[in-house]
Amino acid sequence: MIHKPGKDDYTELKAYPSTSLLSGMSKPVEKVVAELLSGDADRRGQLSDSQFGSRKGPSAIDAAAIMFDRADAALKNRQITGMLLMDINAAFPSVAKGRLTA
Repeated sequence: MIHKPGKDDYTELKAYPSTSLLSGMSKPVEKVVAELLSGDADRRGQLSDSQFGSRKGPSAIDAAAIMFDRADAALKNRQITGMLLMDINAAFPSVAKGRLTA
């Protein structure tokens, strides 16, 4: 048990912080449900071919290849084309890098 600092009597319940296991226990359940839903949507063909996030199979390299292919095709057809690229390290400087990749 972890007690609250500066309490006079640690035999009382209020001398200890309340803790909740729900948030910790819900993470695995949330992940399983998300995988089931995305897998079902993928099998039913409800996801766009350009949907790469939270999906098994296609990777960031695939997304980049498709993006450059579309830009190249647009340029060959003399269409105006553009691309917006972001440096995630600069966009989220205070986020723990381990959490971004987890």
